[in-house]
Amino acid sequence: MCERAALAALALAVGCADPCADLDAPALALGSSDAAATRFEPFEDGAPLPLVAGPQGGMHVWLSLRLTGLCMEHVRVERRIVDDATEEIVELQRGPLRFVEGDAPDTWVTAGAIPMILCPTTRSVVGERFRFAVRAEDSLGRSAVSMRPFVAACVEGACELCDPL
Repeated sequence: MCERAALAALALAVGCADPCADLDAPALALGSSDAAATRFEPFEDGAPLPLVAGPQGGMHVWLSLRLTGLCMEHVRVERRIVDDATEEIVELQRGPLRFVEGDAPDTWVTAGAIPMILCPTTRSVVGERFRFAVRAEDSLGRSAVSMRPFVAACVEGACELCDPL
């Protein structure tokens, strides 16, 4: 009888283990994406990111995220584009994101690239330096912050909306 009780207690203890208890330190990597907006593509600090035409006539750059060390059940992610020269927030997003398992254990990536809108605007953005500033936090209070500068680049001269001058 005692053996059964011990086995039942062990089964309950294993079944109730915290899936987030053994996570590594939180980390957040920022990337862009391929042309189809389907995968995480790393880029170097200050690299040119192509402006992409959106379905409603604006232009955006792709942002992709890779997270580790966060409990993914209730992750909140704040995404910004900040003008490097003026510190002005150009784009701010707080909406929900969908993540899928990455190629390494306990690694998660955005299910698709996130369009971060840069224009139309009242000023030129082509050739200007910006930075992504992203903060991810889980329900347990663990967080990761990352920033990555980039230059808005016009591809094939199709950036009239981004150069109002």
